[in-house]
Amino acid sequence: MLVIRLQTPDDNEPAWALLEGAAADWTHGSWETLLPLARGQQVVLLIPSRDALLTSTNINTRNQRQLKQAIPYALEDALAGDPEDQHIIWQARPDSTQVDVAIIERSRLSEWLASLRTRQLRVNAILPDVFALPWESDTLTLWQQGEQVWIRTSELGGLACNSHTLPLIITSLRETNPAPLRLRLYADQPISWANDEHFTLIPEVHAEQLYAASLQNAMKLNLLHGWQAEDSARLKQQLQRWRMAAGLALAALLLGLGLYGINTYRLQQQLNALDAENLQLFAELFPDAASDLDPRGLKTRLESELLKLRGTAGESGGDSSLTHLATLAEALSQVDGLSVKNITTQSGSLSIELQTQDEQAVESLRTALESSIGGSVDLKTSRSADTIKANLTLGGKS
Repeated sequence: MLVIRLQTPDDNEPAWALLEGAAADWTHGSWETLLPLARGQQVVLLIPSRDALLTSTNINTRNQRQLKQAIPYALEDALAGDPEDQHIIWQARPDSTQVDVAIIERSRLSEWLASLRTRQLRVNAILPDVFALPWESDTLTLWQQGEQVWIRTSELGGLACNSHTLPLIITSLRETNPAPLRLRLYADQPISWANDEHFTLIPEVHAEQLYAASLQNAMKLNLLHGWQAEDSARLKQQLQRWRMAAGLALAALLLGLGLYGINTYRLQQQLNALDAENLQLFAELFPDAASDLDPRGLKTRLESELLKLRGTAGESGGDSSLTHLATLAEALSQVDGLSVKNITTQSGSLSIELQTQDEQAVESLRTALESSIGGSVDLKTSRSADTIKANLTLGGKS
């Protein structure tokens, strides 16, 4: 297990101990030296105890859901900010109503995790550094280095303060603990209360060592407990916030696709109707060539039949009714909305009976025929309700 101790998230001089047995020496160095050691190791990060609050409270329940609801309110007076902004970890003591609690601001924990990500370092646990101090069931541990003081008061309890606050802490220990109080002590300077009869001092001679036993039980207050669940809860909350918008967008997309499908279907139906009308007209004009017709190849068949008519007309004389029929077929291919009801030929003339609902279609046909023959066309029309009947004659006397 690799234990890393940092003073700030951007600390460039980390300290670490590689625990491969009961104890390991602390090493101070650079990240370049430290990071290769983390490969394949369980990694524990120790952060300054000032960033976290270690406390306890009495709650008469062991139901985890009830504890989650009750603890923030039970410790509300001890919290510096809104309970909603705090990440809270707890451990209920067996056979007791006492609950040990660790609290850290969510924003501060996020800063520590962000600093680890920048170094591509993944940790298994984050603990306040007071848990690096040795602990025994009947002994408190107090370390003082310069202006900084750490006191481990129990298996899952402790605090950090500066040297100016230490006299108040000593007074509180006298008042709350019966004499003699065993106190494991390390100090890099003389202490004024060394001869206090209330304390039995046990000098610490291995201050630069970390004991595996010091951290094992403290893992119960791993500050990463529940953090992934909170991330998932926040993600779920954000998804719920956007669910309505996403639902509306999806509904709009489905509606658009539906309308597109309906319009496509209608256009296909109209195209099929036009193909059927064209096939019917072709069959009326060229009954002998009306078998096995494909609407997509109708234009080619029409051009072929018109060429045949022109060839036949050339052989039989320029005033043949076949010539007029070819002219009519070509003109009808340029005009929509006309249906041919009857075609009769007599003495080189061609008489056609047409029906339509569009008067403009009749005029368009007249224009196309006059352009083809280079003269006027005898065209007579009559109207019945919303139907227009037209009779025209090509050839003969006009």
